[in-house]
Amino acid sequence: MKLKHVAITATALVIVAGFAMISPLFFRPDNIEPKQKVMLSFIISESADIVQWCEDLSSLLNTYSIGATVFVVGRVAQQHPEVVLCFGDTVDIGSQTYSNIDLTSITDYSIKLQEINEGKMAVDNAGDLYTRVFRAPFGATDEDIYSLLSRSGIVADFSYQNQYNVYQDGQFVRYDAITYMAQDCSPGFLSTLASTAKPVIIFFDNSHSISDIDLLISSLEEANVEFVNASGLTGLTLTTRGK
Repeated sequence: MKLKHVAITATALVIVAGFAMISPLFFRPDNIEPKQKVMLSFIISESADIVQWCEDLSSLLNTYSIGATVFVVGRVAQQHPEVVLCFGDTVDIGSQTYSNIDLTSITDYSIKLQEINEGKMAVDNAGDLYTRVFRAPFGATDEDIYSLLSRSGIVADFSYQNQYNVYQDGQFVRYDAITYMAQDCSPGFLSTLASTAKPVIIFFDNSHSISDIDLLISSLEEANVEFVNASGLTGLTLTTRGK
């Protein structure tokens, strides 16, 4: 009888131990929501204080330890390399033509290609980079854009409302997103959004004060947000430093 009791007890202990091991699989909470991906995007064009503004922005992003994406006009990068060099590894650097011109206002294909190529080269040379991400000035594109970008070595395009495009298998593929201009975002605006698999992209330019950007980032930090740069969003390496 004693042996029988010992056997029963041992079996019971094995069952209890086994249940303890697998029970977390059954009792994990199902209501944990994935973090909302947010890409902060900064459009850098000419202004009197552009170097100081970029340095202050870089310090702010470092303070929060978050990634972001910066699009620099080629002529600005050429004249002020500091606006590229001041940003750390978590910030993707992209271009937006050489002279910040509306591409749809140019009828000559070769001139459009020159604008995009020279803009990219100016940014690359200023920061000792190889960049592959682009935004058209004013978000203005035409039917030539995909050909122009692929010929320029650019594989990610953030020129649009509610989408971005990634070069895959010989063509640009559209991915849906929710886009905002920063001036349309009040602190706490993200809390009004339903949780979505679509990333949120917020566009700033260098007319926004650093204090206002700080306020918005602080507001987003309190939400269930994951800050990503363009590389993190697309799964590609879009900025290579020390080319």
